[in-house]
Parts: sequence; structure tokens; C-alpha cells
Amino acid sequence: MKPNVDRPTEVSPTPTVPQQRTTTAPDTVATDRALLRIGAISGFAGIAVQVAMNFLHPAHADPNNSREAFEEYSHSTTWTDVHIGQFLGTFLIALSLIALARVLSRQRGLPGALAIVGTVTAIMLATVFAVQMAVDGVALRSAIETWASATGAEKTSAFQVAEGMRALEKALSAFFHLNNGFTLLALGLSVALGHLYARWLGWVAVLAGLAFLAGGVITGHSGFSADSGVFLTPALLLMVVFIAGTGISMWRRASPRPSRRSTPVAAHSRRP
Repeated sequence: MKPNVDRPTEVSPTPTVPQQRTTTAPDTVATDRALLRIGAISGFAGIAVQVAMNFLHPAHADPNNSREAFEEYSHSTTWTDVHIGQFLGTFLIALSLIALARVLSRQRGLPGALAIVGTVTAIMLATVFAVQMAVDGVALRSAIETWASATGAEKTSAFQVAEGMRALEKALSAFFHLNNGFTLLALGLSVALGHLYARWLGWVAVLAGLAFLAGGVITGHSGFSADSGVFLTPALLLMVVFIAGTGISMWRRASPRPSRRSTPVAAHSRRP
């Protein structure tokens, strides 16, 4: 008898299913890059629009002296257009802050949480400012025109209506500055405590936020007074530095980095 020889068992080939590649990471990177570019461009554009609108806005009369201010405003032919431009500039700046906050929110821990808070307050500041510009640029303009053309007792009543609109504008301005302060404070701390951007930019935003908070409180009590300007003027300058600095950083981070290729190692020649 011949000994039994084990034969290798033949394994039937199983069809290999190609694995589906997930594109979550590449899509996220591409989205972040596009958002960073939008944030950088909108930040610089918003600053440029606001500077242009400030030059066009009538600003000779004391804004806290309603009678003198209304007299000056009544002669302006571009009043509503200027306030639409101011709304556009603030909207672009808010968009830049939201784009920055979206990227900062990917950080772990407190910096990421603060960025989410900054996103909410940035949306709020754009909303409050939109209402303020509607009151100032449209409603107040109509009330001033009625006052300028009225005579006698009707002129007094029309002035009181315009003065009520002015008081509403001051209230909205106060809460707009408060939202500015909370936004810059949250995003500034997110940058200062995080690792994505230069930390000194974060502390600049923190100082701007604190100044906006102080200016907002004073505006709520005294209106468009010189006391509020003591805080609001440096706050605006510091905010411009923060937006410009983060705008440059966002644009650089959005630029694709060249991939590092490994240098080929030359093969050693064999001796014959």
C-alpha cells in the first residue's frame, strides 16, 4: 500500500471588494481653505468700505446735540446710501470674524469653545447693526425730513418724533458695541490661548474687546458723548489691527503648502 500523501487544498479565490476611500479629510481642508480666503478678503474689504463711508458721513455737528445734528443731516443727499454702505462694511467684517471663528473652533478645549461663543456674538453684532442702520439711515432720515419741512406746532411734534428715533439709535449703538466687545474678547482669548495664530494678535483683540465693552456701557448712559469716544476710538484701531493681522494669517494658511518628496538614494555600484 502506498502511503497517503496530503495534497494541498485548493482555496477558491474570493473576489476582493475595493475599499471606498473616504474624502472627509480632503473635503474639510478644501472647505477651510476656501473659507479662509473668503474671511481674509471680506475683512480687508469691510475695513475699506467702512473707512470710505466714514469720510462720506456728515460729522461736523455734535452728534449728541440733536437739533444741530438734524440740521446737518437734513442737507445730506447721500444719507441712506452711506448707511447702506456702513451696513455692508460691518457685514463683511462680521463674515471675516465668523470665518476665523470656524477654524478656531476646531481647537480642543477652551480655545475651541471660546471660538463657538465668538461665532454666536458675531452673528448678533451683525444683526443689531442691521437694525441700527435701518433706524438711522431710513426711519430717522424720514423723521428729519418731516421736521425740516414742518412749521409751527407741527415742527415741535416732528422734532420729538425724530428725537425718539435718535434715542432708539443710541440704544442700538450701545448694544452693538457690547456685542463687538464680547466677540473680540472671545475670539481674542481663543487666539491667545490656542496655537493656530500669533498670540499677540489675540491679546490685541482682548484689549479691543474690553474697550468696546466700556464704550458700549458709556454709550448706553450718555449717548454719542466724548466720554464714550475715549474708549471706542482706540477700540476701533485695535480691531483694525486684529482683522488685518488675522486676514494676512488666514490668507497664508489658505495657500497650499508644497508636498515634501523624499530624495532618492543612489544605489551603490557593485564590484565586478
